[in-house]
Amino acid sequence: MKNLSWILHAVSLIAIIYLLTQNNKLKNNSTAASSTTTASSSGTASSDADYPIAYFYSDSLLSQLSFFKEGEQSFKKKQENMMAELKNKEGGLQREFQKLQENAPNMTRKELEAGQQKLAKMEQELMMRKENMGAQFAEETAEFNDKLHAKITSYLQELNANKKYKFVFSVAREGNIFYADSALDITPTMVQALNEKYGK
Repeated sequence: MKNLSWILHAVSLIAIIYLLTQNNKLKNNSTAASSTTTASSSGTASSDADYPIAYFYSDSLLSQLSFFKEGEQSFKKKQENMMAELKNKEGGLQREFQKLQENAPNMTRKELEAGQQKLAKMEQELMMRKENMGAQFAEETAEFNDKLHAKITSYLQELNANKKYKFVFSVAREGNIFYADSALDITPTMVQALNEKYGK
């Protein structure tokens, strides 16, 4: 269900550049002060403090979340059922049209008009059913996406309760970020935690 890859793909390169620029300024300003510290205190500097950002691969995350895969299968089944119902209705309309064509030479004008009206009504009902199905499917998809977004956001807030990260980015394989330090990748952590929380 690739159309669900909406999730957090609006990655801003400007924000990343700004963050790294500000971080470099802070490190440069603290150079003089840090040079007076002891070797032991300088040895305990945290990389998390230097780089208060993290990222996760959205496609990899979604492909490993059990509740997302279950939802994806459910939507796939609904879509198949919708297509089967519409195909059946279209087949009935086609059969009715052929029947009218075959019997037209032996029908009175009134019977022919009644048959044409019946066809028009069946076609109208088919179009309305298509529209209703499409609207319902779109609404259910949007609701699922909202719930998915809420679950991920809620977990990230819990993860960052200690204010460790200033930014958490969603990275797409085909996105605009071409390199990222794997030490900042929290995808496995998110997969495990979200599956434990929402998986069953």
